[in-house]
Amino acid sequence: MKRLCLLRHAKSDWGDPAKDDFDRPLNPRGETAADFMAAYIAQSPYRPDVILCSTAARATATCAPLCTALGNVPVRYLDELYHAMPDVMMEAIHNAPDTAETLLVVGHNPGLVLLAMALAEDPEDETALRIAHGVPTGGFIVFEFDADRWADIDEGHGVPRFFGRPRDLMAEAAGEKN
Repeated sequence: MKRLCLLRHAKSDWGDPAKDDFDRPLNPRGETAADFMAAYIAQSPYRPDVILCSTAARATATCAPLCTALGNVPVRYLDELYHAMPDVMMEAIHNAPDTAETLLVVGHNPGLVLLAMALAEDPEDETALRIAHGVPTGGFIVFEFDADRWADIDEGHGVPRFFGRPRDLMAEAAGEKN
């Protein structure tokens, strides 16, 4: 079995209109969400063995706290994941090392949600329907596949196991503390 996790970069800063889209950093809310999601993923059953990450500033800033929280998880920063469409993301996934049982891709919309919708075995599945309504910044999706190699992962064969929004997960965590 292979587990594929998709993480949309956290909220970026639009404060400097002269800054190139590729170079936009996270805003304070995005930094908070990235830190929270890193801790959440590190404590979850969805800890990745390998991370594939877009090289855009907001994606690498989302990935940085993950690297700290996860320790020695290898990260491959890939230029082609910047605003990648599903076919490009699938190529990167197919080339992931088969020794990784769980793979995390940190990327961008609209490609990330399009990929998630294409992967779903049953588009009417409750989790797939929630994904179809939108993946906010920091959104985290988990699919499982009955496959031994990443090259065998194909559209329409993924079972969505989890979809979490930072705001919802943070509220849930705050409720557990009270």
